[in-house]
Amino acid sequence: MDFITSLLTEWGYLALFIIMTLENMNIPIPSEIVLGFAGFLVFKGVFAFWPTILVGTAAGLTGSLLSYWMGYKGGRKILLKFSTKGGLTTKKLIAADSWFQNFGGLAVFTGRLLPGIRTFISLPAGIAQYNLRKFILFSIAGTVPWTMLLVYIGSALGENWETLLLYKVEIAAGAFLFVGMIIIIYRFFRKQK
Repeated sequence: MDFITSLLTEWGYLALFIIMTLENMNIPIPSEIVLGFAGFLVFKGVFAFWPTILVGTAAGLTGSLLSYWMGYKGGRKILLKFSTKGGLTTKKLIAADSWFQNFGGLAVFTGRLLPGIRTFISLPAGIAQYNLRKFILFSIAGTVPWTMLLVYIGSALGENWETLLLYKVEIAAGAFLFVGMIIIIYRFFRKQK
């Protein structure tokens, strides 16, 4: 945490962009620390709110696209090569592709809102070769609220921004409830059609 906060303090928006890009490339860096501290820097007047949201979102999209690209270029071959013993067949991969084509937008959007899942949803999207334009659209749609929430909480807490880290479970539970409601509403309207 000290390393991340010192990088943000010294290098500003550039550090925010690099760290959040890495976080979105499946590297386990807690976005709560990065964006929460960025919110604290907004409180201190070092960062401005909207540029912080813009940089955080751009970094999230950049990292997601790099992860998507890795899945798109090599993920399928690696899965088939190393998973045939584990029961992953071409038939199952086709079924997974079909599922992703039907529910991929919902999976990417809601996945980007969930801690722990948000950084890993891009890789399977790439492996399934999900439509790139839709992937970008749903990634942005999911990244913006998550970024805004954490930056806002960090700035609202001010000097006590680290309190945010004590409520990681509550934030995750709230995110899962919110996503659950989105899925229920989605399924309801889908049935109506």
